[in-house]
Amino acid sequence: MTAPARPLARLSRRLRIRTRLGLAFGLLLLLLLGLAALSVVRLTGLSEALNRIVDEQATIRDSVNEINRNAEAAARKLLVLMSPDGELRVAAYPEISSSNARLDDAMQRLALVLPPGPRSERLEEVRQRLADYRASYVAVRDLIERDDFQAARALLGGDTESALSLFVGAIHQLAASEERAGTAKARELRDQIDADRTGVLALCIGALVAGALLAVGVTRSIINPLKRAEDGAELIARGEYGHRIAVDSADEVGHMAAAMNTMAAAVGEREAELRRLADVDLLTGLPQRARFIADGDRLLASLPERERLAVLICIDVDRLKAVNGVLGFEAGDALLRGAAAKLQTLFEGVAAYGRLAGGTFAALAPVLRLDHGAALAAQLREEVEHKLSWQGQSLDLSVSLGVAHWPEHAPDTETLLRRAEQAMFEAKRLRQAVAVYNPGAEAARALHLSLLSDLAAAIQQDQLRQFLQPKRCLKTGRITGAEALVRWQHPQRGWLPPGDFIPFAERSGRIRQITDWMLARAVRTLAEWEAQGQEPLTLAVNISTLDIQDQTLPARLAALLSEYRVDPAQLQLEVTETGLMASGADPIAVLNALKAWGVRLAIDDFGTGQSSLAYLQHLPVDELKIDRSFVQDVDRDPRRQALLKSIVGVGQGLGLTVTAEGVENEAELACVRACGCDLVQGYLLARPMDLRDFESWRGSATAEAR
Repeated sequence: MTAPARPLARLSRRLRIRTRLGLAFGLLLLLLLGLAALSVVRLTGLSEALNRIVDEQATIRDSVNEINRNAEAAARKLLVLMSPDGELRVAAYPEISSSNARLDDAMQRLALVLPPGPRSERLEEVRQRLADYRASYVAVRDLIERDDFQAARALLGGDTESALSLFVGAIHQLAASEERAGTAKARELRDQIDADRTGVLALCIGALVAGALLAVGVTRSIINPLKRAEDGAELIARGEYGHRIAVDSADEVGHMAAAMNTMAAAVGEREAELRRLADVDLLTGLPQRARFIADGDRLLASLPERERLAVLICIDVDRLKAVNGVLGFEAGDALLRGAAAKLQTLFEGVAAYGRLAGGTFAALAPVLRLDHGAALAAQLREEVEHKLSWQGQSLDLSVSLGVAHWPEHAPDTETLLRRAEQAMFEAKRLRQAVAVYNPGAEAARALHLSLLSDLAAAIQQDQLRQFLQPKRCLKTGRITGAEALVRWQHPQRGWLPPGDFIPFAERSGRIRQITDWMLARAVRTLAEWEAQGQEPLTLAVNISTLDIQDQTLPARLAALLSEYRVDPAQLQLEVTETGLMASGADPIAVLNALKAWGVRLAIDDFGTGQSSLAYLQHLPVDELKIDRSFVQDVDRDPRRQALLKSIVGVGQGLGLTVTAEGVENEAELACVRACGCDLVQGYLLARPMDLRDFESWRGSATAEAR
């Protein structure tokens, strides 16, 4: 931009857009009006000049014609004067005088038209020729008046005719000269018209160029700031709230850019505040999970090469739900704030720490040796666990800790945190204060997760198998029933024992699907035996804690028995004593509903739980199955024999059938028989077998019993 243009640009930026546009349109309008006025003036002048030329030429032409006519008329009348008739001559004089008068008038008009200069000189020559002609005419007239016709005729044919010819010739020369002058003027006028046309065209082009430059200048003064504002808006929209649009004008675009800058600053401040609030836990003021992970990564990256060891401790407050439920969330919040204050005091400036969720906290601290991690966890537990007084109520704060080592267990904070959380869950499960991450446990969990996804397919694709383990009556020696057990024939892993999938199936809730499959399979087996005319047996199926909480189980089982027309008394459902105690809802209602349909009920693994005899007498069960832990090596321990005998007595005293599980040798069988057990089950009698093998074994066992 040139130096003179810069002040104009600065002036333009100080003007509002509407003022700028108004000035631009006004200037363009003035240019157009000036050009139109100039064209009108020039056209008017040219038109007047042309009219003058036309008028002059017409006047000259008329005057010349008038002079010619009158000169010829006068000449013709001279011939009349030559007549000897006096009356004719007398009549000719007035006509000659009239012609001369008109000739003089024509000469005067011609004199008025011709400007001074060469053209007037030609007129003087014509006047001189006229004077000569008139002098000769007067001489001829005088001779005629003296009746000297001979002399008059000679003078008329000589000097007078010659003077008239010279006069007429002068007149024609004047006419020709004036015609050339008029032509020259017309040519000059045409040249002037061409010049004016070129000038007007140049002025039009100049006006168009000036208008275009003005339009470009005004447009650029508007478009360029708008483009900068648009680019700035796109940057702000992408989250670059620190970007500011250059404001170099006081017009509407400048005001808009300033408003957008104000908006960007306000949005940036609000987003920074939201980000800060999103990263910080409002209750405790500690960093949340994402912020903790970022702080932990920065801490690990800043450790010196010789101190590249760290431990991540995951802390979870125990019984937080109980505190919230009994004393309210305000008490729970006070408990969490107290734990956060302890954590902040212990690790401020030396470690990364934060609140993950609920009552879970985490701290990442550098150590010189990994065994320092156990000491740090113990110190943390000692510092955090404290008594808290809440509105006169004393609250005991206890925590469970999980520890993971860096870089042994994970290369970054996020993965290390997951490892520490897994260790913390393991500590809770094992009811330990502190647990260190165990990679082997994670592998087992990964296997369980893999099996869990395969289990759904196993149920749908009939990969489960029913195995039967017989039960014998000690009094008669007959086979009275069998326990139905589930086995899984995995297409890749082969046969899987129940211990590999039943526990996590119970935790995941898929145990209900397994139970439904087992019940349907057992009922079909009973229906097949009845159709084959075999002696009725009782089939026992294990049900889980979730099953005895399912209010729809009795109706579903009744529909299944009705469909296959099986006697409900041939089906026995076994629930563990531990499952009864762990049931959140009262299981007696479901058990009573099952009992009402005629199904037999048994308590499995009796003696391993914590049920009381008062609770046992309210259960609608038919059989007690004594856990193997009471049967194993019972022949070697008299106290165990006494305990076994007491359990048998209690069960039979309640009117229940008592079954001893896990009998594996003759010595144990003898003690079980001596203690008065009704039924026996175990490897000594037979291992679990599939249906075909069980039916073959049953035939052989029945034949031996006979």
